[in-house]
Amino acid sequence: MKFKYLSGILLLTGALALTACSDEDDYAASTSPLITEITTGDASVTAVSAAIDGTVKDLSHANATSYEVGVVYSTSADPTSGGTKVVGTFSNDTIKAQLTGLHTGTTYNYATYVCLQNKVYKYGETKTFVATNAKAITKDAQDVSYTKASFSADYSGLEGLSNPEKGLKISMTKDNLAEARDFDLTTVGGLLPGTKYYYAAYVKVGDGYVFGDTKELTTKTQEMEYVDLGLSVTWAKYNLGAESEEGVGAYFGYGDATAENYSQDNVDFPSGNIANGEFDVTNGVSVDGDFPLLSEMPTLAQVKELINNTSKKIETVNGVQGIRFTGANGNSIFLPYTGYRDGKKIIDDGKAFYWTGTQSEVNADYANTLTFDAQGIVKNGNSLRHYGVPVRTVRPYSELKPSDNSKLLVVDNEGSLRLEIYNEYGQTKTSGSVIDLSSLKFNKAMAVTFKLSGLDGNYKSGAAKSNIAGLEYAASGWDPSRWSGLSGEGTDAKYDANVTGDGTYTVWMETAKAASGAVVFCVDIKNLYNELADPSKVKAEIVNISLDPDPTFAMDYSKTAFVNKDGNDVDGRIEIYNEYGETKANGADASALHFYGNMAVTFTISGIDGNLKAGASKAYRTELSYADADWSPSYWGGSSYGRVTVTKDGTYTVFATLPGECKGAMVWSIELYNLWKDLEDPSKVKVTINKVETPGKIH
Repeated sequence: MKFKYLSGILLLTGALALTACSDEDDYAASTSPLITEITTGDASVTAVSAAIDGTVKDLSHANATSYEVGVVYSTSADPTSGGTKVVGTFSNDTIKAQLTGLHTGTTYNYATYVCLQNKVYKYGETKTFVATNAKAITKDAQDVSYTKASFSADYSGLEGLSNPEKGLKISMTKDNLAEARDFDLTTVGGLLPGTKYYYAAYVKVGDGYVFGDTKELTTKTQEMEYVDLGLSVTWAKYNLGAESEEGVGAYFGYGDATAENYSQDNVDFPSGNIANGEFDVTNGVSVDGDFPLLSEMPTLAQVKELINNTSKKIETVNGVQGIRFTGANGNSIFLPYTGYRDGKKIIDDGKAFYWTGTQSEVNADYANTLTFDAQGIVKNGNSLRHYGVPVRTVRPYSELKPSDNSKLLVVDNEGSLRLEIYNEYGQTKTSGSVIDLSSLKFNKAMAVTFKLSGLDGNYKSGAAKSNIAGLEYAASGWDPSRWSGLSGEGTDAKYDANVTGDGTYTVWMETAKAASGAVVFCVDIKNLYNELADPSKVKAEIVNISLDPDPTFAMDYSKTAFVNKDGNDVDGRIEIYNEYGETKANGADASALHFYGNMAVTFTISGIDGNLKAGASKAYRTELSYADADWSPSYWGGSSYGRVTVTKDGTYTVFATLPGECKGAMVWSIELYNLWKDLEDPSKVKVTINKVETPGKIH
């Protein structure tokens, strides 16, 4: 129980404001005490002593010589009348006092006190403990998962105690463990993934705790599953702190990422909009694995989108009632009824409240929630910021689909053919972008897959029919950016594509910092406009824009072999997979390969140095050869794009563009022309595939 007092020079009168979670526009008036709030904490006891914490709000504003704090105790019912006073210490609104010389088995009543100017005494609530030699033995936690753990304890010395309670305290902070919530000795849920916790078993008589040893555990890291409902963001399948769709999970105060701030005062919680900001409760919670786009609290706008663009139905899942939200695409998420937490107490009022990261515009004491009642009426509501409310997170899509490909412009850019997705200085500034630029956000990389037609049979006589395409991009603040050299040479050329006719291609970029929006967003294809007989025949579309794609294709490359190409005793071949070669017989499996556009292979070769014949050229042109499982698309070299020259032992990257969708492999190798014939002993050559990148990877 808390006692609050208004203060001018001294503490004068009391006021306590209580209100419950409310729906939209249902606000309760509240008063804010000027100063101070006194609480009596629980006691940590032994057979002859007790340690007691209490709180006094705002006393820190007073001169330290003008007050005294402590605990008064007695065996009588009212310790404030003639009880023994023990002066305590005061820091950060907390009173601490140590009672000694107690008698085992005796019941004591106690209260926190403040004395001002040696005249005015104010007391917290009177509580009770028993000095006891009871013991609790904390046992190691079992079955620790992402959000749960099972706890047990042994006890002794409980004989003669009246109604002793057994339980557990668990907290992220060891020093504040005594102030944590009480839990039953069973499986405790609502823990946060990838988090260290401290815990101790206790036995409690009245308001006095006897604690066992403090132990610690760390929950497992979790990779949250997200559901595409056809909305602007994807929605998590589970609440934070849950690992099933019916689990309520953790109760968070607004902006409290620990879920352990039990204050009942709004001033102890952040204000303002916090989604994807410093106080977003997802910060530090390990639910994203290696996924490059991170979880966030939803905004009010995203909650309204969920409400307005899904069907809703009350359901029961594994005995837990909630509402299923189903998108137009048929996918759905289930949100259980939750109640809310006030201080340390869970209030089950038959409703559900889920935080947004948006503060109420009507009353700053409140923040917006997704709310539904027992009748299944769903709306955006409000809760006081100090209440503990569950969180269902959102995450941006990892890819963008074009909203209107008719807005993609095919234009002349100084003889190059440009696909203008958006250009602050081009026609799309007025006509609009192919995509929603506000959804264009990435942290590490972006890949653009596009389709061209109208090239075949439309080249001028003598045209090379080989044109380098590259991404031209600048974020909304001009940084980061990517400007292709369109050279087809050097290590950066792997981000480009070699356009050889009608087909589907991918260009991409990597960045060292997060990017959002765009000032310039185009694909340029070098000299192509000039080389076409009729550029107006070209049709283009954006197939997909992947945000933070993982381009790496992983398989067992240990079967890779260095062999003689086609038995000609001239050329060497690094055989990754060959339907007609030894790699298939050795068990290599490239069937999972599935991508559009480019493939880049980084390899390490050794056994060349000191193994070349006299007169050897010491420079060997290397090209990638590939045919997918249906033999088309395929590439057999012949272009300068993607080539590399091997001169000695070392690590090299070779790449090629396949103008379409590639699935699996029939032949997949790296040719080293003329190397075989120059080797003294080809068996000494060893090769390792370090990395294969397919930025147009299809999952």
